[in-house]
Amino acid sequence: MLIFYLTFIDDFDDKKLFENLFYSYRKQMVYLAMSYIHNQDDAEDIVHDVFLNIAQRHMSIIKNVKNDKDMRSYLLKSTKNKALNKIRDRKKDNICIDSIIDFSNESITDSEFIDKICDESEYEHVLTAIESLDSIYRNSLYYHFVLEIPIQEVSKILNQSISTTKKQLVRGKKRLLALLETKGE
Repeated sequence: MLIFYLTFIDDFDDKKLFENLFYSYRKQMVYLAMSYIHNQDDAEDIVHDVFLNIAQRHMSIIKNVKNDKDMRSYLLKSTKNKALNKIRDRKKDNICIDSIIDFSNESITDSEFIDKICDESEYEHVLTAIESLDSIYRNSLYYHFVLEIPIQEVSKILNQSISTTKKQLVRGKKRLLALLETKGE
């Protein structure tokens, strides 16, 4: 499969860089995709798509990544996004959020929240719902869940304390889920 990817890359140094990435990160990427998809063939397809996109379109980005930590983060984030897209594409359009989430819980963990939203709703539908929230919740949710900015950075962007940002996220998640529930009926 590596030879196939390399046919899209002209520069010899770029080919060496790509080959190094392929052998260094492929297993981690498949493992991550498996944790979302739970199907070996689909996980392999996801990793194939990530490497194909890099070989065809994103070598310039890869060449500008300066350290291994950032490279690993980029590759794993790309894999995660492809896996979530595959999950979202599998799901049907009409879903009752209320049957998925127990609203008696005081708070929902971030990972549970993302999994439920990504697994059970269409991305555009969720974005529209986020946009309809009050700005105090909309901004926190958008920065943290859509742009995947850490809470500490969101608090800096919004010029507020970390605890305020966390409270806004907890309350915003509840309001968003309630809003999605009413739109699903």
